[in-house]
Amino acid sequence: MIPQRLVMSAFGSYAGREEIDFSQAGPGIFLVTGDTGAGKTTIFDAITYALYDQTSGGRRDGRMMRSQYAAEDTPTFVEFFFQYKGQDYRIMRSPEYERASKRRGKDGERKRTLERSAVTLFLPDGTEYPGKKAETNRKIVEIIGLDAGQFTQTVMIAQGEFLKLLSARSDERKEIFSRIFQTDLYARMQQRLREEAGALGGQMKDMERQEDQEMARLFCPEEESLLGRLESAALPEERLEAVRLILQYGKSREEAAKRQIGELDKELEKVNRDLAVAQELNKRFDYLEEARKGRAALLENASAVEERQRRLERSREARLVCETFKKREEAGRQKALLEKEIRETAEKIRQAGQQKKELVKSQETALLEEQRCRKEYQVLTGQITQVTDQAARLAGSRAALQKWESQEEAAKDRKKSLEELRKRLPLLRKEETKRDICAQAFEKSRRDYQQAADAYLACNDAFLQAQAGILAKDLREGAPCPVCGSFNHPAPAPLPDRAPDQAEVKAARKRRDEAEKEKDRRQQLLLEAGQRCAACLQGLLTEGKNVVGEAFSFEREGPEPILDREETIRERELQECRRKKEEAREQVRQWEELEKKRQSLTEEQAACYARQEEQQKKAALSGDRLRLLDQAVSQAEGEKKARQAQKEQAEAQEEALALEAQKALAVSSFETEDQCRGSLLAEEEKEELEKSQEAYRQKCIEADARVKTLEEQLEGKQPVETQGLTEQKAGLDERRQAAEQEQRRWYSKNENNKDVREHLKKIYEKNRKLKERCARLRLLDQTAGGSLPGRPKIDFESYVQRRYFQQIITFANRRLEAMTGGNFILRCRSMEQLGNRGSVGLDLDVYSLDTGKIRDVRTLSGGESFMAALAMALGMADVISRSAGGIQMKAMFVDEGFGSLDDYSREQAIGVLSELAGSDRMIGIISHVTELKESIDRQLVVTKTKKGSHVRWKH
Repeated sequence: MIPQRLVMSAFGSYAGREEIDFSQAGPGIFLVTGDTGAGKTTIFDAITYALYDQTSGGRRDGRMMRSQYAAEDTPTFVEFFFQYKGQDYRIMRSPEYERASKRRGKDGERKRTLERSAVTLFLPDGTEYPGKKAETNRKIVEIIGLDAGQFTQTVMIAQGEFLKLLSARSDERKEIFSRIFQTDLYARMQQRLREEAGALGGQMKDMERQEDQEMARLFCPEEESLLGRLESAALPEERLEAVRLILQYGKSREEAAKRQIGELDKELEKVNRDLAVAQELNKRFDYLEEARKGRAALLENASAVEERQRRLERSREARLVCETFKKREEAGRQKALLEKEIRETAEKIRQAGQQKKELVKSQETALLEEQRCRKEYQVLTGQITQVTDQAARLAGSRAALQKWESQEEAAKDRKKSLEELRKRLPLLRKEETKRDICAQAFEKSRRDYQQAADAYLACNDAFLQAQAGILAKDLREGAPCPVCGSFNHPAPAPLPDRAPDQAEVKAARKRRDEAEKEKDRRQQLLLEAGQRCAACLQGLLTEGKNVVGEAFSFEREGPEPILDREETIRERELQECRRKKEEAREQVRQWEELEKKRQSLTEEQAACYARQEEQQKKAALSGDRLRLLDQAVSQAEGEKKARQAQKEQAEAQEEALALEAQKALAVSSFETEDQCRGSLLAEEEKEELEKSQEAYRQKCIEADARVKTLEEQLEGKQPVETQGLTEQKAGLDERRQAAEQEQRRWYSKNENNKDVREHLKKIYEKNRKLKERCARLRLLDQTAGGSLPGRPKIDFESYVQRRYFQQIITFANRRLEAMTGGNFILRCRSMEQLGNRGSVGLDLDVYSLDTGKIRDVRTLSGGESFMAALAMALGMADVISRSAGGIQMKAMFVDEGFGSLDDYSREQAIGVLSELAGSDRMIGIISHVTELKESIDRQLVVTKTKKGSHVRWKH
């Protein structure tokens, strides 16, 4: 990173806007000097605040940096311009502070309002980074490659910060390195190991509780040998063996119960078999008695059955005679139906003739309408063609309108650019006027200085001549001259009438020096005014060439006539664009009207075509209906003739069936037709009687067969008494149930004990693995935590930091040897010399190259401590740059500390810093040591006043 420019407004001790151009410092060392409290450190606070939202020492945040000298309307902000890897960046950051509100309250007083903090990052392409405050802060760290802690240890070394690292204890260095090198990861690893070891211990206790729960769940029989074996078991293997013996005893009891159940099942099987045979024989005697009773009951209903049979036979005879009656009646109904159909067919033929007349008329009307629509369609087609041709000639009018509208906007923009360029011309005149005023003031100050210098030279010469005259006044021939020692005095200096004294000479010199300062100040103001004027002129010239072209110039006639001619051209161009735009707009309007008319004609044409098709369909439909109607009439006339023939056949059939019915009635047992019809049974009743008769017959057959079968089966047998067998079965069931309960009880206990045994196996196996892992983790925890017995108490994080520390010391000693002339170097205390009390590993010693002895770093003197601390800071900067990906920071700032060095040490330290700066690095030193002011030419001077501080470069 290379600082380019810093702007501070109402920040710290600076009341107004102060700007520092670091390009004036150039590569090498420059000094920031000024009175105590003037604001030297505030400059570096501003850089650190702009980058990281905190000051270089970290003791003050942005809200504390509002200047107490600032006016109410002066905003507080820091703007920092810097370059990184050839890319230019700009950051503007403002803190949160209170200011007077721009609006007044009802009482007329201004209230206090809170100005929120803000940050803006401008990227190399000039765009603003679009993130919020936190995102922008992260982006800045990403660009720089260092966080705030690393930055203040490598680039912005604040007052006393680098001495902390030198005199710190091991645990204090550990905390510092943890922030800088972000080694808290290893501390978290230590904590993780400790937590995991503790967690494994908790898991082992859980395993012990689970083992106790399983042992409490174990069922142990009241056997002294088993109880004693279980109580004396201490190891997991012994407990598992005791549980196995208990389980073996339970299985033997379960098997005994199973054998008893088997024996009882055999006895029960024999008793059940004998009882089943006796009960089956007794049931058959009961079935025989019931069958005999059923057969007797059927025989009692024989008379009613015979009556139902006679009714069925008479109904069958009546049904045969009534069939002839039904045929006769059916023939009569058929004749009547044919007569009705003949009448209906005649009516259909009449209606078809009437419909035919209407259809013929409708067909003629549709054909006439179809011809009219065809003619109208042809007329509309011609009109559409004509309108389409007219619209096609205007088809490009919309594009032309857009073109002229765009050209009109461009002409307006060019005209506006001319107006803005003309408005900026007075600014140039104003800057030129300021420059001329500054030139006049400078010329006057130059003359005043020349007069004061001449007056001083004349006064000084007069004073010197007067001194010669005073000395020559007392000269005597032969006496030595007090100036040259000569004994001869051929031309002694005369004594003037009036000679100035030494006070007048000093006053003249003071007036000359003041006039010189005023001349330098006026010269600087003239230079700045000239630069502003040149910048304004160059800006106007560049903008003018962009707007007008290469013809724009401030030479010859000047820019106003050129702008007048260009504005006239632009005005004519704008008017021409507007005229063309109106012509195009009128053509667009005409084209839109033609399009609307074409659309209307197209819709009318489509409607006409639809009507034409509709009339064609009507005519075709009428033709189809006429053909269908003719076919229907022809078919109806044929049907009428067929029905007439069928009617004649039905009349002859009716007469024949009437004679047949009379003959059937005469030969039957019925006297009249009504008597015959009265004997008929309804179909449901007849079916019910038939089913009843058939069921009775089947029941009689089945009852006879059942009685006969049972009598044959039981011939020669008698019923059996079953009470004794039943009592024997009940006793066996009770004994079996007791044996089964005993078997189930031992089965449940055995399954429980088997489950306990399996759980114990898993618990013991898991506990074994936990013990092995816990032992490893405890060893890792002790190793990482530095608590191994007899070893130095250096933890994992300190061990990693020790590598960084050794690198820092290596880089530091390269510069420390040059600063001290090879007097002493720094050493990291070896592992063998580390104690085992407290945190160790980052202890620092001093090794004397002269005596070869080692002493504590706190025995260094003030100057030695400063050189050692500065070397450590530079070494840390090297290590951090390498660990951060080889980041090359092209700037470094060191705040105070050189006052404790003697002349030789100070020259050596400055030499090391100069060598470090080389030809491409900037190193700034904050100090008010007078010797540094004399040895460093480039100085940034901070001047303190009652109204705030100011800065200026001095070379």
